Amino acid sequence: MAQLKMYRLAGTPIEDAPLPEGYSISNYKTEEDKLAWVECCKNGLVNDDATAKDFDNAMEGHGVNIEKDVFFLDHNGEHIGTVTAFVRKEDNSGDMHMVGIRTDYRGKGLSKFLSIVTCKHLDEAGVDYTVLTTDEWRKGAIKGYLNAGFLPVKYDHGMKKRWCAVLEDLGVDSVQMLKNNRKPYQIIYRKNLKK
Repeated sequence: MAQLKMYRLAGTPIEDAPLPEGYSISNYKTEEDKLAWVECCKNGLVNDDATAKDFDNAMEGHGVNIEKDVFFLDHNGEHIGTVTAFVRKEDNSGDMHMVGIRTDYRGKGLSKFLSIVTCKHLDEAGVDYTVLTTDEWRKGAIKGYLNAGFLPVKYDHGMKKRWCAVLEDLGVDSVQMLKNNRKPYQIIYRKNLKK
């Protein structure tokens, strides 16, 4: 089954939020950061037995500059979250890739700071839009992406129905859905909302 796709169009405002005390953002610096990245991506993005090689495989072939495009959310200097945000030169789009929060820090609303750093980084690069893919079961992440200005994309059979079910689960009444070419498709509503 195809993943859900979302776009954030250029010019979409970024809702900035100050990092909580003790938290900061950093970039990839050393080989040791690969293992921290693995810990942030376990239980959803990589297998529990993942190694630094999984980091290399995830970055390979995308044109990622790891020192510039791989970000970490740190708590008291320790990497507890990560996101990779890079430009696809072939169509001047941005890619929000491999968003992960370490298991012991999930459920605290921290991924919004990874969305903010991604949006700022890619807006500064002048991309026309940013794309991400995700799975239905990542409800907290999807809500954060919607709050960051990402919109659902109808690019595969059954997407509208799947998105309506996700909106129902999230308690979100409605949202604009886009076509794959970034043009408006229609407003979609949560599954059980009476219109």
